[in-house]
Amino acid sequence: MKYTLGKIRRAFGHKLIGNSNMERVVCETLLIFPDEIIDLITKNCWFVGSFEEGTAFTLRGDELKRNEYLIYLSDQLFVQSKKDMRYTIAHEIGHAVLGHKNSILESQTKQEIRRQEKQAHDFARKHLNQDS
Repeated sequence: MKYTLGKIRRAFGHKLIGNSNMERVVCETLLIFPDEIIDLITKNCWFVGSFEEGTAFTLRGDELKRNEYLIYLSDQLFVQSKKDMRYTIAHEIGHAVLGHKNSILESQTKQEIRRQEKQAHDFARKHLNQDS
């Protein structure tokens, strides 16, 4: 499938929660990835940031299924340069694609966290360099 911004947005369905700028930047960043990664991310990831129509929201625990990821993007990200925004989003996508665990629910050593951060960094750099 040849993805466009609109097709990516529709593929997320209700799992892209944020203001229009956040949604646009996430979808634009995903355009740099091959279709199989876009498919994986739109099916298995929630992106959450500030949104225009409210100040809070609630997700039930069962709304996030096993092997799904919730990626939170703060307002501070969207005042950075486009390059920095894309890098951060690609880095977080890397954690999901690489199947990394979160140290909140599972105890991890500092070495394991450093390894995962390096892998996500390398993933983002690889895909962003292909885009340049």
